[in-house]
Amino acid sequence: MILKNKKILITGASSGIGQAIAMACAQKRATVIINYRKNLKGAKQTLEEVEKHSKGFIFQADLTNEKQIQKMFTGIANKTGKIDILVNNAGDAQPGDFFNNQNWQDQFENIFFSALHTSQKFLGQNKKSPLRKILNITSYYGTIGGGNPEFFAYSVAKAALASMTVALAKTDGKILVNAVAPGYTWTPPWEGISVAEKKICEAKVMINRYVTANEIAHAVVSILENNAITGQIITVDGGLSLQKLEKK
Repeated sequence: MILKNKKILITGASSGIGQAIAMACAQKRATVIINYRKNLKGAKQTLEEVEKHSKGFIFQADLTNEKQIQKMFTGIANKTGKIDILVNNAGDAQPGDFFNNQNWQDQFENIFFSALHTSQKFLGQNKKSPLRKILNITSYYGTIGGGNPEFFAYSVAKAALASMTVALAKTDGKILVNAVAPGYTWTPPWEGISVAEKKICEAKVMINRYVTANEIAHAVVSILENNAITGQIITVDGGLSLQKLEKK
């Protein structure tokens, strides 16, 4: 698929991976629709970068609220028309153990149900389109063997999103659904960690560094441009999922 003039909604696009994806899509001359929840300043920064290459629009919505999702889609339809591609990126990682039921509820609403309800609205708004695409940002923590007990609900919510990706792809060959599962990716939430903590994380990765948001965005764009990929979870983790051999 040629992304030029395609209308792409990217949720959580005010910083980090979402911002990088927005900029990468703009470089392909797509019309970029920037969703944010609270970070208007970041959304405006994203728009400024997008408009160096293409057209962009900002829409605020808390995606844990279905009424706000509907309002956003109505606003987008009135402003730009129907959307061609949805990138479900919104959602943050919050620590919590197995017995923290509030954390379970919060993380599933923030990560899984937000993507589910946004995808439902997206697929309902343009049923006659010859080809529609959804790309979900999952996580290495959501892969088999990758779950982190310190981020229990987050890991399981991302695994549920990955499962939804594959199941939804099986429903219709005109709806291509894929996911990118990042590993340790350098984004604003990591900026507060100590040098020692950073080195511990880097030591777990084959490439001995964090993945960059731009590298995730490059993978996303490559998948969106390819019309033969569907039902796939593409892991971009720098080798975090591989077991390092101990040096002797």
